[in-house]
Amino acid sequence: MGYYINPVNMSKEEWLIKNGHIIGSLAPSRNEYDDQMAVVLVDNYAFTAAAIAYSQMELEEFASPHDKRPKCWYWVPKKLLEEFM
Repeated sequence: MGYYINPVNMSKEEWLIKNGHIIGSLAPSRNEYDDQMAVVLVDNYAFTAAAIAYSQMELEEFASPHDKRPKCWYWVPKKLLEEFM
């Protein structure tokens, strides 16, 4: 099971807007960049999930062309993700 952002005092979407930098709908080529880590907001239709791409393998699983769910990718500072990992 992966790591997910589930803040207590706001929605995960609000948290990502406040703390992340939007990349867009295409996954980055690596899960880490400088002091930041990739996070993907996945629309599961009934709910959303903000998954932390804590490894390259995790990123590649979410970026699979076979996974047709709508996604939005963000760069988030690693230090802000520690509380969720």
